[in-house]
Amino acid sequence: MIYLDACALLKFIKPEAESPALRKWREDLMPETELLTSELAKLEISRTLLRAGVDHQQVPYFTGQALRGVYVVDLSSTVLARAMAYRTRRLGSLDAIHLSSAEPFRPDLEQFVTYDKELGSAAGELGFPVLAPS
Repeated sequence: MIYLDACALLKFIKPEAESPALRKWREDLMPETELLTSELAKLEISRTLLRAGVDHQQVPYFTGQALRGVYVVDLSSTVLARAMAYRTRRLGSLDAIHLSSAEPFRPDLEQFVTYDKELGSAAGELGFPVLAPS
C-alpha cells in the first residue's frame, strides 16, 4: 500500500521535472499495489488547476485523471482529530491532514510519496517511509 499526496499526484497530469521518474516508478509497481490519498488531494488538485488557468469545466476531468486508480480516503472528523493531535512543530494544517489520512494504513504502508520537503520531513520524523521518485 502506498500513499501519494497532492503534489505527487499532480505530476501525473502536469509535466514537471520529476514527472517521468514518477510515471516510471508507478509503471514498475506490482499490479496489486494499492494506492491511496486523502480527499483533501481532490481539493488541492482542483484548486491548483484553477489557479493555473485550466477551464473550470475541464478541472473535474483532469482531477479524475490524477486520481485514476487511487483510493480516496474520506475526510472525516476522525482524520481531523488525528491531524490536530500531531505535535510536530513545523507541520502545516494540510500536511497534517495528509499524514492523518495515511495513519490508519501505516502497518501496511510501504511508501509515503511526496515532493513537499516540509511534509516529507515531518512524515520521516513520524516514522513514515518517505519516497520522492526522481
